[in-house]
Amino acid sequence: MKGKAKRSFKISNLPNSTYVLVLSIFVASILVPNFFTPGNITTLLTQACILMILSMAMSMCLMMGCIDLSLGGIVSMSGVVMALCLSKGVNAQVSILAGLICGTLFGSLNGFVVTKMKVPPFIATFGASGIAQSVANTLSNKRTISWESAPNNRLVDLLGSNVLTVIFGPKPSQILSISVLLLITLLVIACVLMVFKKTTLGSNIYALGANEETARLSGINTVRWKVGVYMLSGFLAAVAGMVVMIRTNSLQPTVGDGLEFQAVVAAVLGGNSMKGGKGSIPGALFGALTLFTVRNAMSLWGIDTSVVMVVIGCILVFGMILNEAVTRLSVKKRLTGKKGEKAAA
Repeated sequence: MKGKAKRSFKISNLPNSTYVLVLSIFVASILVPNFFTPGNITTLLTQACILMILSMAMSMCLMMGCIDLSLGGIVSMSGVVMALCLSKGVNAQVSILAGLICGTLFGSLNGFVVTKMKVPPFIATFGASGIAQSVANTLSNKRTISWESAPNNRLVDLLGSNVLTVIFGPKPSQILSISVLLLITLLVIACVLMVFKKTTLGSNIYALGANEETARLSGINTVRWKVGVYMLSGFLAAVAGMVVMIRTNSLQPTVGDGLEFQAVVAAVLGGNSMKGGKGSIPGALFGALTLFTVRNAMSLWGIDTSVVMVVIGCILVFGMILNEAVTRLSVKKRLTGKKGEKAAA
């Protein structure tokens, strides 16, 4: 059985974003001299943590036939709640828990508006994004929030530290570090993938995205599952807000601006269809890494930020074209296979 499982593996089964990621790393390592240094790899992985977490949330929403444009706003709002609590002397555990609860509740509100009030997901979450960002601006007075290191927030210092540091030379670019935040991100990814694969979450999300009415007739509680996915999306956005806050050791109220757009790009590049019923979480993760590889390489090359956003937009279009091409190819193969079976019969 093990031998058959090994022989059944094909490179073509990998997400589309895998090939784009490998190509991006290959090109960047040739064109950008400082790209493949230990220090830059450390920076790349640490910065990509936020988008990898958000890409999972966006991926599940897209597979369900919905979208969550409030992710960036929830990152800002939950991050501000955590940072504000820390600045007021609240215990770190309580501060982080408050931010996570805030994001989860806001996600459940999105689910309620979409399912019970029948507002289209695009409109509902777009409006929610503005509300969340306004809450963040109001609570912070539009100022960066910082806090003093104290015994009751040692957890923040611990989460912001490194678990492993390998020194290859005296320069900062020659130091490779593995941070606690990276390990937390990997743990969150592992938990989401396990729940998605080992429970009915994955199959129900695909069923909802393929045909919601059919899913309802088959016994799936569509309202409960939609609200649940939006709650999970809000929770993951709050986790991303925590990562931002700890990584920067302060928080700007506008830190989430544009993150939802980047999450859409990562998810679509990973093979997730905007129509629902198709896609994968690993593909979205590779899409997030691809996006940050391109951004990092362009930054090292000294390219202007506005040009980077143009490139990200082009990557989104490229991802959608690639998805359509793969879909047409798979349909063609199925049709060819059926004709072959009929001819053989």
